[in-house]
Amino acid sequence: MAYNLDGSLRTALGTECLAGFRKEAYGLIEVRVEEFVGLYFVNLDRNVEPLFKTASELKSEVEKYAPDLSRLTFAHRLSYTIKANWKAIVDNFLECRHCPVAHRDFCSLIDMNTCEVENRGLFIAHMAKAKAADNNSAYNVVDATVTDHAVWYLWPNMALMRYPGRGNFMVWRFVPDGPETTKEEFDFFFETSTPNAQEQEAIRYIDTVLQREDIDIVESVQRGMHSPGFNRGPYLIDPKRSGLSEHGVHHFHALLAKAYSSRSARGC
Repeated sequence: MAYNLDGSLRTALGTECLAGFRKEAYGLIEVRVEEFVGLYFVNLDRNVEPLFKTASELKSEVEKYAPDLSRLTFAHRLSYTIKANWKAIVDNFLECRHCPVAHRDFCSLIDMNTCEVENRGLFIAHMAKAKAADNNSAYNVVDATVTDHAVWYLWPNMALMRYPGRGNFMVWRFVPDGPETTKEEFDFFFETSTPNAQEQEAIRYIDTVLQREDIDIVESVQRGMHSPGFNRGPYLIDPKRSGLSEHGVHHFHALLAKAYSSRSARGC
């Protein structure tokens, strides 16, 4: 079969003698493509509401914290295969109770006392200020023009991030590849397509230190869930909505429950 550039069927071998065959009824299926905060999102569900309606606050926040986003360019990609369910990875991402113990270098980069977590519908925002450059063991942030740590989890399996340093933006996707395996892709966008020395140091830190620490945690959690002694604990909520609180995890679980309930109601 051959198709025109608009997706309509041009030719289909053997259909010329097929009674009642109408080429216009067999074009390619349309998919929704939406530009949102400088990124393109594809959705196979043509009935779903667009992101600019369901996550309008996210657009304004990204534009506030990353006003240079349209001028940034793709510079690097990290890829991982993690032996854990994707939901365990999101759980870990949405709380930072483990950070002071598991991510000591990260806690030298970010002032945890300024960290705030807000649940906002289909996304969860994590905001914090960077610490002084001379008190940082993660990577070099001397002369940084970005001094905010801004992270947005976007339901169901994406995170958008802005770290201290030169102008930057990161897109993190975690894609299920089975009940206990997740594929991750971590894309970096910088002011230039070739990372400078400080950005290369930041990439190395994220790849070999920060990600390694988190991967070890979530793979350990996944193994632990097979233990006959495994049991759920309560959500630990900080009324100040700090990074030590698990209200973001609770919100993610509520989104999951809603999605599962909606699926069950359709009889699927």
